[in-house]
Amino acid sequence: MMMRCLRLAALAVALPLLAQPGSPDLKLLVERFDAAQAKADTIQTPFTLTIRRAMLRTPTVTRGTLYIQGSSFVHFTFAPPEDLVLHLTPKTLISYSPRSREGEILKIGFIKNANRKFLGLGQKLSYLSDYFKVESADPKDLPNTYFLKLLPRSLSMKRRFQAIHIWVDRDTSLPRQVLWIERSGDSWQLELEGVQTNRPIPSPVQAFTLPTGIELRNGFSFFATRKK
Repeated sequence: MMMRCLRLAALAVALPLLAQPGSPDLKLLVERFDAAQAKADTIQTPFTLTIRRAMLRTPTVTRGTLYIQGSSFVHFTFAPPEDLVLHLTPKTLISYSPRSREGEILKIGFIKNANRKFLGLGQKLSYLSDYFKVESADPKDLPNTYFLKLLPRSLSMKRRFQAIHIWVDRDTSLPRQVLWIERSGDSWQLELEGVQTNRPIPSPVQAFTLPTGIELRNGFSFFATRKK
């Protein structure tokens, strides 16, 4: 799903960016968004994650705190009653349950641009435009934001996504909300409140390690979608 990269190429001359009537200048919006991401060495913010499965009527809603350290990691600490920690790097994905002392690990190795797995989080639009057509419009449902719709154009992204929606804060040019719509119909909506940038990451997160004696299963089922 899920999903950041801060060292990316400059904005290309011929990006597939489309502005809708009445929307802000898209090129300027992209430049501001990319500049804000580049300045944010760290991000931490409370989050609300709403997961909607195509086969289920009732969505799953969880909350917690999100931490991003440059291009090094994305870390989700879920609030009770949820018993879960997610730690994602370009090389390894870990899910861990502190109470049950169980978890999963998926080693993906070093892949060029692997941090596109964290689509929309700490990532430049000038990079995403290599894989998506980007359109902008004024949102009707979230005040003081701009709305961006990303439609997949590369084959790899078409196989995974129907679209990605990003609501951009007008004042900070950082994401306020991201919605990933999977090809299966499942969706993941991440709402961010009180985003803080360039503050020290708490040491337990910064130096995240699993307690000794924890055996992790091989796999990473958290972002698994319904089989087609």
